[in-house]
Amino acid sequence: MKKLFSIPFMLLMTLMVTTACSEDEPLTDGQEQTAPEEYDEGNGNESEKEEGYVDGENGRYLVLYSSRSGNTERMAQTIQSTLDCDMIVVEPEMPYEDDYNAMLNRAQEELDAIGQGNYPAISTSVENFDEYDIVFIGYPIWYSHMATPMQAFLYNHANLLAGKRIALFASSGSSGISISERDAATLVPDAMFEESLLLTSSTLGNMETRIPQWLESLGTSRKEPNTSDATSLKINIIIGKQSITATMEKNGAARDFFSRLPLEITLEDYNNGTEKIFYPNPELNLDDTPRGCEPQAGDITIYEPWGNVAIFCRDWPASNSLIKIGHIDGDGISLLQGTESINVRFER
Repeated sequence: MKKLFSIPFMLLMTLMVTTACSEDEPLTDGQEQTAPEEYDEGNGNESEKEEGYVDGENGRYLVLYSSRSGNTERMAQTIQSTLDCDMIVVEPEMPYEDDYNAMLNRAQEELDAIGQGNYPAISTSVENFDEYDIVFIGYPIWYSHMATPMQAFLYNHANLLAGKRIALFASSGSSGISISERDAATLVPDAMFEESLLLTSSTLGNMETRIPQWLESLGTSRKEPNTSDATSLKINIIIGKQSITATMEKNGAARDFFSRLPLEITLEDYNNGTEKIFYPNPELNLDDTPRGCEPQAGDITIYEPWGNVAIFCRDWPASNSLIKIGHIDGDGISLLQGTESINVRFER
């Protein structure tokens, strides 16, 4: 009888532990966290300040992350090693308690305070994000929300992140990512958000395959584009809060166009929705550039007599006066179709 009683008792204890790790708990990126190192507020040692910074050779991307259990940190490290880019850890000014229940209470208190407009103090700051094409923002999900240190970081840096491309990644036990995406959009309303990545307890084991697939879908690459090799000239075209990519041709005009990026212009409609055009100043250098093409929808061209750039929104007959310098990838041209003028930004 004693052994029979122990079975339901152990089942009850298992249920209690499972409940403690439900999606409504803050530490849904794992309960088996390593205790944070002690932080001496009176010590301004540079080695401590730089401990969470990794300098990569690929300056196009930055990975920012906050982690307590280590799961989000492993995601961040995988992204950083895949892209060989910079990485910074976002730390609270006062480390979280070793005691799990005390940490739960503090997390809930901080979330409640954020609801009143009061953000917790953090010890991490970044002066600017100008050199980065994409900023990766990683965090665990607490009570379905973005972890409070990362919320504080975004609140503090909202102006600097305006207009930047941001890709969110998160870890959780079973919570979804949608509420934390809304947190980010509220904190940095002028940023351009890419597709997010969430890994839960059931998918963390697939991290090594899921993350590279996600990075590929974002159009990221490990190395800087080589301007001497025009086959590698990939550009982003930012339209509002959406982004499409284009591949430039192997010719002198394409290299000249690429060298002028970033470039913000207004594309004017021409020929009742056939083309979107603008006039580069000065005109693009046409040395080492073959003439003549039969434009297809998505082709980026130059009309030599006028010197304007023309992006074709639908197919058009061949012309010796048209010079192809690139093509919009996939079905991205759909964002430019129509007869209205469109403000766009071209970036490397």
